[in-house]
Parts: sequence; C-alpha cells; structure tokens
Amino acid sequence: MTPLITVIIPVYNVEAYIRQCLDSVLSQTYKNLEIILVDDGSTDESGRICDKYGEKDARIMVIHKRNGGLSDARNAALESCNGDYITFVDSDDYVSPCFIEVLLKGVSAEKCQIAALTGGVDFWDEKPERPHLAKSEDDALYKTYSSKKALEIMLYQRIATGAPFKIYKKDVFNEIRFPVGYYYEDVATTYKTFEKAENITIIDCPVYAYRKRYDSIIREKYSEKKLSVLRIYEEIIGDAVINDWNLKDAAISRAFAMMYSVFLQVPSEMEETKIKIWDKLVECRKSVAFNKNKMMRKKNRYAAMISCLGMNISYFVGRKFGQKGSMK
Repeated sequence: MTPLITVIIPVYNVEAYIRQCLDSVLSQTYKNLEIILVDDGSTDESGRICDKYGEKDARIMVIHKRNGGLSDARNAALESCNGDYITFVDSDDYVSPCFIEVLLKGVSAEKCQIAALTGGVDFWDEKPERPHLAKSEDDALYKTYSSKKALEIMLYQRIATGAPFKIYKKDVFNEIRFPVGYYYEDVATTYKTFEKAENITIIDCPVYAYRKRYDSIIREKYSEKKLSVLRIYEEIIGDAVINDWNLKDAAISRAFAMMYSVFLQVPSEMEETKIKIWDKLVECRKSVAFNKNKMMRKKNRYAAMISCLGMNISYFVGRKFGQKGSMK
C-alpha cells in the first residue's frame, strides 16, 4: 500500500514566498500527500493565499489560528495529521519535485524510522542566484546508521539539526512536541526524535532550497526569548539517553555553538545578559576546546579557544568574524 505522507507547513506573513513553496510541494513526483498549512495569525495575505490553494487541491488542509509561534503551529498540525510519515517544509523555502521521493526511499531501509538530508542548499533572498536542485533520486547518496551514530553526527553538526530536511515515521512524534515560546526549538526537539528511532538513513542530495533572510527569526533583533538557549543547554546535556550513549561531549558541542551565536547577538550595552550566557560558555568551553572527535567543528573549537582570552575579546572577535550577515 502506498503510504500517506503529511507535509506540515507553518505559515506566518510570507505572502512573498508562500506561492513558490506551495507550488513546489504540489509538484512532487510522489502524489499521495496530505498538506497541512497552519496560518499562524498572519496579518498579510498569507492566510487568504492558503485558502485559495486549499480550494484548488483536495490534499490541502488549512488551519487558521491565533499567533503562537513556529512551535505552536507545528504542534497544531501534529494533532491533526493522518499520514504514515511526516515531513516539515518552511513556508519561505521550496523543494525539488523529487523531495518526497528521495526521503521516502531513505526510510525504506529495514527498521528505519527517519531519513535525514545532510541539509538544505542555502541561498540569500537578497541575491539573484538560486540553487540548483536535483531532478531525480538518482542523484542521491544513501547511508543507514544506528540512531546513536546518526545522533552523534547531527550533534556535531555534520547534518542539519532543523526539523525540515527530514521525514519521520508518525509514531516517532507520539510523545514529542515542539516547545512553545522557545527559540532554537528544533535543537530542543530533533535529538529526541532520533532517540526514538532504531535506524536512520542520511541522504546527500540537493532537494531542499533553504532561504536565508536578514529578517528571519534567528537573525532578527535580539530578544530575551533567545535566552531559551540556556534551558535547552541544560535539557540536552542532562538527557538520559544522550548520557547513556556517551554523547554528552557531542551535545555540549552543539549547545556551545547555539549559545555562542546568541551571545554574539546580545547588544553590547546589555552586560548582565551577556554575562549570563558567558557563564554557561565558560562552563562548557573546555569540553569543546579539547574534544578530539574527528567530527568536531573547527569553528566551535576556535570559538572555545578564543573565549579563554576573556568575554570582551571573544565578543568582539566573534561579532567581527563569526557572525557575518547575521547581525543586521
């Protein structure tokens, strides 16, 4: 029997991008889809555009709700989905026609509950160049790992942490939801799905175009909500499975990168906030600086080493060289 694939697309004020996203999903070579659009209280034309697409294609379900953020929108879709498998697409991105086909082949391996792309093909919205995406699954390279090994690869950022770029067997999410009110909600969630799987296939194939925008959540002006990275840090390094699998150093590496990124976004005059994050960076920098795992990112190690020169120097160097394009 042909499995039903649920595609979850949270939508918020993306009238300039949503048509391209939806057209790419509707153009999939794999047709047995349930497409859930969650209009998260958009104040532009996004909600009406979703309704128009829903009128044209019976596979589309549109949910309108009050604004609650990305996690809340995804959770609303998870409560309503009927698919055998679930995948996520961000509403300002777009995908290759073989996106679902490639992912579905990835979970066809025995006892495989998740297939994950190495990542998306990045492009800046402000620039005219657009990425070249694969036209068929013949261009894909597949390798299946135990969930422990795949989780290690993800924590060391050799594949993307984001909820998109992956397909999940529905029951993986039975007891998992995205934390509402968090930034970096994907970091707080995807490792839990990997723990639920027996095997995971990692796929190298350019089938997801990831739009980088200066006004995106990660790059927008600093907000106190970004301090959720400190809670995520405590949760991930204290996770029982991560510790049982001896992946604490990998988890610390991922958390360090996330916290350092937020540290560099804090305005220079917010000294107390900088110190609050800095104390956690100091707590874990030794593990990062002296981690000998071959998958360890040099960027993380260098940042940890530079942090030994003190908070102000680390802040200055990081903002000047480590956050290009993300401080606007």
